[in-house]
Amino acid sequence: MCDCAGQDEKDAVEAVTLFEKCPGSVNDRGNLMENWKTAKIDDSDTDRFLCYDEIKKTESSVCSSDSTRTYKFINSWESRNFVNDEQEEPVYQPVPCGPCLSESDEEFEEEQEPDIEYTLAIIKPEAVECRKEIENRILEEGFQILQTRWLLLAPEQASEFYSDNYGETYFPHLVAYMASGSIIVFVLAKQQAIQDWRMLMGPTKVTEARFYFPDSIRAKFGRRGEDFKNAVHGSANREMAEREIHFFFPDFVTEPLMRGEVAVDYLLEVVNKVLMEGLTTCCQTKPPDPILWLAHWLILNNPNKPKLPEHLAIPRM
Repeated sequence: MCDCAGQDEKDAVEAVTLFEKCPGSVNDRGNLMENWKTAKIDDSDTDRFLCYDEIKKTESSVCSSDSTRTYKFINSWESRNFVNDEQEEPVYQPVPCGPCLSESDEEFEEEQEPDIEYTLAIIKPEAVECRKEIENRILEEGFQILQTRWLLLAPEQASEFYSDNYGETYFPHLVAYMASGSIIVFVLAKQQAIQDWRMLMGPTKVTEARFYFPDSIRAKFGRRGEDFKNAVHGSANREMAEREIHFFFPDFVTEPLMRGEVAVDYLLEVVNKVLMEGLTTCCQTKPPDPILWLAHWLILNNPNKPKLPEHLAIPRM
């Protein structure tokens, strides 16, 4: 129906209840009908109500001849469902917090922690006399010194170590300088060790280090003039760190430790297979000292090394 005043009488309804918003507050949906004022037009049927299709609009507009708006009639007992249909409850996504995390989530977070990095550090010849101060500074910054080595490089060794700088004008002077005296080589370990060690060293040029990073090692112990006399050396990235560490410490393992499913797969595919073979052979042989025999057998059958004759694999004591 329309709200025009000139409608025919036969189209008019017998009873209409108009809803008007009450100035009071709505406490809950159960009291929704109590907070609306009603205006009745003579009719005994009180179950028929007129509900405006937009409940939020509380005042009825003035009727005009060209109005074409229509109204929807619903039962009073259905008004609550109508309101519920129009006003849907918002859906909130659960936000995890610390106490709500499960054990699996905690294990996942632990696996996502960054691995320990390794980097090579060298105290150059002119800074060896200040080694105690440099070592103390390294430890104060949270590094662990895993390996230490004093040595005197031959020119050929220095040239091989700095082969990436071959062709630079300073390359011959750098090689001669690194072979001119003793050096101290460290393997440092820490989370983000490569980046932190380079920050601790400071810029390559001593003048820049003293101006911009006066607290760095190169600013305190480096010498002005030639850039390569800057007290210390550090690996530039992970690949360089692995190569440089193996140059001075060939047996040092730089690969990160296996964790989680990777470690389980390695045990099942490699360790358990070799160990079961050794234990089976030990039970068949029945040696007088099974532990010593198994240790001897594992040395001979190490899957990571080529198999050798017994007199070559076992050193003579």
